[in-house]
Amino acid sequence: MLKYVCIALAVIVGEVVAKSVFPMPRLSQSCTKIVVRRDITTLSPDEQQRFFRVVREMHRRGWMDGFGSMHDHISHQVHGNDQFFAWHRRFLRHFETLMQEIDPNVVLPYWNWGTFWQNPLADPVLSSQFFGGNGRPGDNCVMEGTEARWGRNYPTKNCLTRKFRYGTSTGSFWPMRAVRDVMKTTKSHAQFRSRIENGAHGIVHLGLGGDFETMWAPVDVLFFLHHAMIDKIWAEWQAQDPQRFQNVDGYDSVRQPITADSIMPFYGEDIGSTLVTNGPGYCYTYDDLPTPPAVPRNKPKIMMSMNVSANLTDANIGLQQQSFVSQGHEAEQASADNEQADSGDQDNAEAGDEQPAAEGFFVKGHGSGEAKAKIMDFVPPQPMDQSWLKQSHYDPAEAARMQKLVSNVVAEINAERRQVASISK
Repeated sequence: MLKYVCIALAVIVGEVVAKSVFPMPRLSQSCTKIVVRRDITTLSPDEQQRFFRVVREMHRRGWMDGFGSMHDHISHQVHGNDQFFAWHRRFLRHFETLMQEIDPNVVLPYWNWGTFWQNPLADPVLSSQFFGGNGRPGDNCVMEGTEARWGRNYPTKNCLTRKFRYGTSTGSFWPMRAVRDVMKTTKSHAQFRSRIENGAHGIVHLGLGGDFETMWAPVDVLFFLHHAMIDKIWAEWQAQDPQRFQNVDGYDSVRQPITADSIMPFYGEDIGSTLVTNGPGYCYTYDDLPTPPAVPRNKPKIMMSMNVSANLTDANIGLQQQSFVSQGHEAEQASADNEQADSGDQDNAEAGDEQPAAEGFFVKGHGSGEAKAKIMDFVPPQPMDQSWLKQSHYDPAEAARMQKLVSNVVAEINAERRQVASISK
């Protein structure tokens, strides 16, 4: 049997035909070992460098463009509906399996954006030691970190971009306290998916901006670490009730009910095959979660011939007019159109889109006569733009409800900080 299916993408650009092979490894039917996905900041320097070497090689081979293209062209089938969690778990496993084709000992880490939620600029993950932060003024090209000067060939030939939501700041993300409030108060898969997708998940995409706020965001490796965090959140919610490892509910993109037997777009495998992270083909767990129970299931239903061909025919992975080549290009080779984009937008901020100022409170110094120190309140993430929500297949009404929830949680955190400060006076 073939080790993996190769998806050939043929692109006609004038009289030139460019071809690339995007591998799709078959999932194993058993687990020889269970690997542990960890917070990337807890990896040893050697582990971090091995991971960075692997993703740079994946970029060199053009695979990041392939992931971005696939995600973009079936985005409406896997966002804004209850395929979201399962399909992205399978997508992450696809990515991780290709990583392990290059280095079998590398495991996909996650980005815990909840650690520095109130000030993501202080997060080492967005530093030059990891993935870099904002794009440079003018063209928004990422110029530092492991993805420094990366090019991409999808959807156009350009540099990898980020454009922070408030010019030089992403704005706040969700505190894990708010995420866990959602976990504790949500019983159904469909409702939990909607609340996470339209809340903690979306605000990170919008905050980083540039390629990260588009449906081709997987051209940026950081997408996979962000979604590994989302997957971890789903796994933690599942662990609260054993039934969640066996059943799902909700609707797909055409409003058909989904169950564990429903088929995932592109992959042609049933949703049930994704429900246990240490089950056949997945074989992983997370560093601070209990090992999921062994839930016996039949082998995944595979409908490759029907499902994959349908999606490839859909848009030939959307590359009819774009060159898709294996070698990434440097940021300096970005198109002239991109160099002129945002030329009148020196701070990268949208007109009228400003991050609100934080209020503060004063705490008296410990020694007699010491001046009071001002402590700033935490600022909750701000409402997501309505037009962006709609074009990204999100639910504006759910986003508004989640905005209210996270704002209330941040208000509680600020009240507690003020209370502690008043006691210590």
